[in-house]
Amino acid sequence: MRINISKPAATSLLAATLLSQASSSWANQNTREQTIANAAATAKEQCYKHMYRDSNAYAQCLRDLRHAQSSSSLRKLGVEYFAYVGALSYMRVGHMNADQIAAEFLKDYRLTQKKVGISDSALCNTIPGDCTVRMAQTREMEASPPKAVGVRVQCIGRVCSMVPAQ
Repeated sequence: MRINISKPAATSLLAATLLSQASSSWANQNTREQTIANAAATAKEQCYKHMYRDSNAYAQCLRDLRHAQSSSSLRKLGVEYFAYVGALSYMRVGHMNADQIAAEFLKDYRLTQKKVGISDSALCNTIPGDCTVRMAQTREMEASPPKAVGVRVQCIGRVCSMVPAQ
């Protein structure tokens, strides 16, 4: 059975179909980015509070959260990327061990990012901030990763903490 359709109607039908497919693709991409952003927000809510007092607790909280999200590459990426961004933020003020944590999670999120197939700019937009600066800092850290620093336990009175080994 053949259906006769005018040329303008066929053009409109084709345009509507293409628009529908483009909108669907955009919505799918937007959903992926929102999943990453939601996981990053969860990581911030659950773990960022530890960074100020205990960077090791911050890192472990994020490792545990990442492990819990391992069934979803998008959520795992959100946790890893936030871990990196959070450490990067504290690195700017010279917080001890922040550079090591940033380097650890940079390596990890890059592997997951590659698996997921999301661009640097799209990923950067999942966490508020200056993406131009953040992506430049990321390239700089990849080009010159921080050197591993040994640590030791130092106790003063009854309070013990990890300090750089000298």
